[in-house]
Amino acid sequence: MMVKRKSLVFVLATAMVAGPTLPAFADQPATAVEMTRAVTTRNAVAGPVNVTITGVEEVKNAAAVSDEKADISKEKALEAGKKALKDYFGITVEDKKYQTSTEYRKDWNSPDRYVWAMNWNYNDHMEYFYAGITIDANTGEILEMNKDGGKYNEQGAKVTTITREEAQKKAEEFAKKIVPGILEQTKLMDNYDDYYRDMYGGSYPVFYNFNYQRVHEGTKYDANYINVGIDGATGEVRNFGYRWDKSLPNLPKKDGIKSVEEATKIYRDNMNMELIYFPIRDQFRYEPVPKSVKLAYRATYNFADMVDAKTGKMIGWNGKEQDQQVKFASLTEKQIDDIYKKAKPIVKRDKELTKEEAEKAAAAVLKAEFGDGVKINSTNYVEGDGYWESAGRKAWNIEFSMENKDSKATDAKLGIMPMNGRVMIDAVTEEILALNNWQYYEGPYGQSFEPALTWEEAYAKAVEMIEKYHPGKIKSVRTEQANVVYQEMVDGKVIPPMEYYFTFPRKVNGAIYEENQISISFNNRTGKVQYFNARWQEDLRFPSTGQAISKDAAKDTLFKVNELELAYYRFNTNNDYQNPVFDTKLVYRIAPKKAPYNPYMMIDAVSGNMMDYNGKTIPIDAVNDFDSLIKGHWIERSAKLLAQQGIIDKNTFKPDAELSKLEAVKMLVKARGMDYYYPVKEAADKLKFSDVSEDSDDYRFIHMAMRYGIIENKEGKFDGDAAVNREELAVMMVKMLKYDALAQGKDIFNVFFKDQGDITPEYVGYVAICKGLGLLGEDTNFRPKDETTMAEAAAMVYKALGNINR
Repeated sequence: MMVKRKSLVFVLATAMVAGPTLPAFADQPATAVEMTRAVTTRNAVAGPVNVTITGVEEVKNAAAVSDEKADISKEKALEAGKKALKDYFGITVEDKKYQTSTEYRKDWNSPDRYVWAMNWNYNDHMEYFYAGITIDANTGEILEMNKDGGKYNEQGAKVTTITREEAQKKAEEFAKKIVPGILEQTKLMDNYDDYYRDMYGGSYPVFYNFNYQRVHEGTKYDANYINVGIDGATGEVRNFGYRWDKSLPNLPKKDGIKSVEEATKIYRDNMNMELIYFPIRDQFRYEPVPKSVKLAYRATYNFADMVDAKTGKMIGWNGKEQDQQVKFASLTEKQIDDIYKKAKPIVKRDKELTKEEAEKAAAAVLKAEFGDGVKINSTNYVEGDGYWESAGRKAWNIEFSMENKDSKATDAKLGIMPMNGRVMIDAVTEEILALNNWQYYEGPYGQSFEPALTWEEAYAKAVEMIEKYHPGKIKSVRTEQANVVYQEMVDGKVIPPMEYYFTFPRKVNGAIYEENQISISFNNRTGKVQYFNARWQEDLRFPSTGQAISKDAAKDTLFKVNELELAYYRFNTNNDYQNPVFDTKLVYRIAPKKAPYNPYMMIDAVSGNMMDYNGKTIPIDAVNDFDSLIKGHWIERSAKLLAQQGIIDKNTFKPDAELSKLEAVKMLVKARGMDYYYPVKEAADKLKFSDVSEDSDDYRFIHMAMRYGIIENKEGKFDGDAAVNREELAVMMVKMLKYDALAQGKDIFNVFFKDQGDITPEYVGYVAICKGLGLLGEDTNFRPKDETTMAEAAAMVYKALGNINR
């Protein structure tokens, strides 16, 4: 017997939620490409339950927006756009070869403003070009501007030629030119790109992004900002973005606000450190089944992640307190027990389901969910990661279509397309792994309709589906769900949610493992299931939670690298996003003390260290003071450029230290670029070195070096700690550049070093190529048997970047 919907226990606390706060924009001459703002995204919905969000979004067909109210005509806008591109980017787009598009629309960042968005592009077999500019349709001020272009047959690789400091200077010169007097009222935000480039490397030039946020009376007001993007190869400004209020709104006074110490205590008391299991995979490629799982803590905030500086209350993204914006639902222990009792043991078949048996089982499921009229279109056998749900399993995937004559007229009236979808069935256990119904609505977005379900009814139906298909997992999932409720509006009309979505994550030892879950959604026009997926891997080993540090200790770690900052926070008080009514509060919010940390990183629950998204430790204290070690050194500039590209490791680089074989391999492999998708474990050539384990973090670098031909794969030790002499590095360098065959040519190379007789005869070609490419400098002695320093290696690698053959 199914759980009756009205018998479910619902814990409710409801209120409307305004749309997400978006940057304010102003009347001043500036803009950028529609670039991603370098502002930390706040996961305000992270909490102890799973969340459905019904969004506020008003959508209009751009073609239907009349430009009659625009003070700037289309012709004037195009003229202003062309002038700006010429004045600031040095680009002339008068030639008829350029295709032009112009759109009059609401500003995506501030819908109370209308803009002209214009684009010019050109593409042929030799070159390509693009430029875009967005201006305020009433004031004519530049809001965004960007460009791109190049030649298809350009010879040689582009190389990063300017450091971050040099790029920053260019960005600030440009900002002062295009929006004079504004930059001085801002603060440059930390950059988070470097850390992830450090992990992967690559010879491709760095693109520098600079985000400047407005500061008023020493406090950030990030609704106003300037963004500038600089091409690290050419030093050119590639994009610019700007939003600024000429006159600030009535900002709240700081009188009587909580101190930062008081706010920190409030914040700590209200935040939760949730214990989770985190999947560990090869960082360079996706594995359907992780090689292990790690116990971790993550901070959750129960939909309120800021402290109102005046009241001391926790508030969320809409400026409201948590109990004003969320409704919750859950099952009682008795309801869970009642469902679990109906479960039958999962039995693994001796023989897998045949195609015919799978189709018969699928037809039964489809009839139970949708009635008669099922047509099986195709059936295929899947194993591994072909589908998300089949990871680690053998399964049958059955695609179907369905047309119910009785509902055909009704569906046509509602604009609902004929149903089609798929069912996936485990070929060994006969479990239903997926049921997807791709019955979409066809017609203009924003038409009102009579909803088939309330959120509470949808939750009850979701529980019924778990009871029907996976009752034995009900004790192993978190049943609590939350719904952030706010009205979606289109052209001033309230539109019901199109779909209700629920995620029931796996629960092991009291900790959550979200990679295994049961996910269910319902079409709110029809009330039918739209998406049912069960991803579950029984063979995973979960470490005990007994060794986990306390929640307070995890909070201590989090606050070692994060702190509360006072900020002016602007939010929309109107549920109609297209007609915003903004208010501003003084809030305390958590922010990193420095990059690459952020408050949403996880903490290793056993060691207490900060972790990145690969599960690797991020040291809180720098292992190596890179900047001070290279300051004033002859390699300083090249080392900075290589570090910004992730080619040298700032934590291990010491310019005058001997270069080890492992460091040389890592540097050269990163210079060529890591192949993230190369299947190392499935590769035909396994490493033969006796001292390199497949579980080692260095394995992929050594394997890639073997694949690139930089080193030979042979029996014996790799000996990664061994020092590399100068002629050995020359050999590795030439192999990295793919000139190995040329270097082995007989009697065609001469070198003119005073100590050329000391060079190993078979290495002469390699040294000559390095010399010919300008990698060795002007020294008259080569010193082939001298051990290479890290600085010497860095100099050679940087000079080689422009010669890398792909």
